[in-house]
Amino acid sequence: MPLLLDKQIDDHSAYAVWNIQETFLELPYLSPEPFPADLNPVRQAEWIVGRILVKSLCEKFGIGYQGIRKYETGKPFLIDSDAHISISHSFPIAAAMIHLERPCGIDMERPRAKHEHVKMKYLHPSEMAYKDDLKKLCAIWCAKEVIYKIFGRKFLSLKHEIRVSFESDEIIKGEILKKGHEGTHQIYYEWVKDYLLAFGV
Repeated sequence: MPLLLDKQIDDHSAYAVWNIQETFLELPYLSPEPFPADLNPVRQAEWIVGRILVKSLCEKFGIGYQGIRKYETGKPFLIDSDAHISISHSFPIAAAMIHLERPCGIDMERPRAKHEHVKMKYLHPSEMAYKDDLKKLCAIWCAKEVIYKIFGRKFLSLKHEIRVSFESDEIIKGEILKKGHEGTHQIYYEWVKDYLLAFGV
């Protein structure tokens, strides 16, 4: 099975990355639980692999995997477990993260023209210095997606209510500016092949 990366972050958290190389006919046989029949082949592959990754992360920490459900906001959670999870898809790459104690987020993207085309919808005024740097735009997008997933609620503006700054080549400082929900998060990022992987709590 093409597990690309499997990393324990600390005693409470880990993440894993899968490069989907199986055919759409092979993947259903790997599914740890029944999958929705109405998904197109790519979405079905992402759905299955996301759950394979989460199941493997649960096993790493001795958690019995009973499946995944979603809150009304769309945030996934483990059935019968207090551990926190996050899943990201960017076909053919899928990634998942688990944290035993705190809400977490993971995102994985390849720098694409999309980040250039929609940059004005997610760049905070303080981030405009990076508007012509595609790799930085991708990193900002991923970091904000991580924070959005950690936040776990809808109605958080990527442009106006999340601000990020580059602390180093590995760390991004992320701030939630939404009134009543202010907070700071440390986001780690790295390159995996030609994808940018970002994660944090």
